Parts: sequence; C-alpha cells; structure tokens
Amino acid sequence: MRKLISTENMTHEEWLKIRQEGIGGSDIAGVLGLSPYKSALSVYMDKTGKDIKDQEENIPAELGLVLEPFMSKKFKVWILKEEGLDIDLKEMKFILQDDTIDYFLVNLDRYFEHPTRGFCPVEIKTTTEFKRKSWTEDEVPDEYYSQVQHQMMIIGPKCKWCYLIVLIGNNTIAVYVIPRNDKFIKDLRDRGTDFWKNFVQKDIPPAPDGSDSAGDALKDLYPEEYPEKQMVLPEEEEDELLEELKRHDDIKLKMKELKKEGDMIKQIVKSKIQDAELMMVCGRKITYKTMTTQDHMVKGSSYRKLAIGK
Repeated sequence: MRKLISTENMTHEEWLKIRQEGIGGSDIAGVLGLSPYKSALSVYMDKTGKDIKDQEENIPAELGLVLEPFMSKKFKVWILKEEGLDIDLKEMKFILQDDTIDYFLVNLDRYFEHPTRGFCPVEIKTTTEFKRKSWTEDEVPDEYYSQVQHQMMIIGPKCKWCYLIVLIGNNTIAVYVIPRNDKFIKDLRDRGTDFWKNFVQKDIPPAPDGSDSAGDALKDLYPEEYPEKQMVLPEEEEDELLEELKRHDDIKLKMKELKKEGDMIKQIVKSKIQDAELMMVCGRKITYKTMTTQDHMVKGSSYRKLAIGK
C-alpha cells in the first residue's frame, strides 16, 4: 500500500474530490453488483462527474462518524475480553492507494498490530433494527464483505485478517473476524480494473442492472427528452435490443401466470379458513381479519385481509 494523501485538515469537499479519482471501499460493492444502495452505473456517474445531484444531508453517515470513537472503545473492550489483547487502536490519517493500480483507493476507520495476525484493519459500521436479519451469526452483508476484502487487497498480502464491528439498532454490538479471500480479491481486482478501463476511462456508461440505484442514475443521466428526436440504433444493437424485448415479453407473461397461480393459492387458503380469524398450518400462523379504512378523499370501506406467516 501507498499513502496517497493526508486526511488531516482535509475538508469534506476535498475528500470527495480525491474519492472521485478512484474506486473506494464504498464503491466496490456497486461495481460488483453486490450493493443494495449503489450500482455500477451510479458509481460510473460519480467518477465521471455526471452525478449532478447536490450532496444531500446523510444523517446515517454522519452518525456513523460521530460514533466512531465510541465504537473504537467498544472494540478495545471486546478484544481484551475475547482475545486477552490490550491493543493500541489507531486512526489511519491517510487515503491509501494500491501498490500498482493508482485508482484503487481506501480509507481505513481504524487499525492495529495483532501479535499473531499482524496488521489488521478495523471497519466500523452502524445499522438500523430493520437490517438486523442481514447480519447472521457468521456472515456480514455482501456489500461489507466486499469492502473489507477491498481493504485487504490494497494493504497487501501481509494483511490476512480484518475485524468488523457493527452497532445494530442502537442496542446490539457484534464483531466479525474476516479472513483474507485471495480468490475473491482476484475477481474484485479484475472486475474493478475492467470497470475503470472500459467504462470510466472510455466514458461509456455500464449497462443498468435493474436496481433502484441504476434507475435513479438513468433519471439523472437523461432528465428530459428532446421533442421529436428519434433514436436510430446500429443494426447490431437493434438486434440485441430486440432479444431483450422478447425476454421482457416472456417475463411479463410469466409474471401474469404466476400472479394468477398465487391468487389461486390465496383463494384456497380463504376457502379453508372460512369465517375464522385464525388458522395454524404446521406451525405457520394465518389470519383473515377485517380491515377498515377511514373516510378521507373517498368513502371509507371494510375488507378482510389475508396474512400468511412464515
């Protein structure tokens, strides 16, 4: 790893400008298609300066920064209890750069020297109660797994482990010890390189992936139409798009068929529960209750709502 630039006394605007010049830890999951918040298209727009939206206030991100000292103390308590280590947990006051590829960048939250594991970054996360199910006993969400592998890639082969501490719903702290995955890192490096060389440097938008992020990016990229303008595609692109349109027609038909099948199953359930409010099926709870809407712009109404538990 190389120290690209000091972050001491760096303004947020300056940090954003540097961040725009490479693929950071928060970008890589979008490039790989593993993020629920970013797509390859939205990352491309950010790196090429086409993201025209003003930087909106991001309360969760700000809260995460405010809580970093608190979470650092919690991590020191955890590692003393679990591993018997009284560590010197440090801040990395530099943006780090890959040894050979300039556009791979990373910011570390904290790091320390482990007596047996060596140089270990510590990634700090906060999340809401609604995301609790995404954090299992043994696994972290894909976007954070890719982020810590990105960190270990840039730090270099000496970095074999990363610790991740997360605050869930303001009432639960969990710590994960994540080993280096060289196979994943190779794929990350290859796909990150392909993304930068073939899309960012050539200024060619990557294909959208169906995510909300890609949809928002397209709205920003093409905010309005030119009246009476008609797009004429090259013959090869036209043939490719025709195949996509055929797939779209097939999907619509399958969705229609699946909806009918789903409606039929619900009707079967209703025919079994009849006028009861509750029914248990091998431990699964099913309710069929009357719901009432209040008068507003239209007259209120009552209807029975079927709820099938997991």
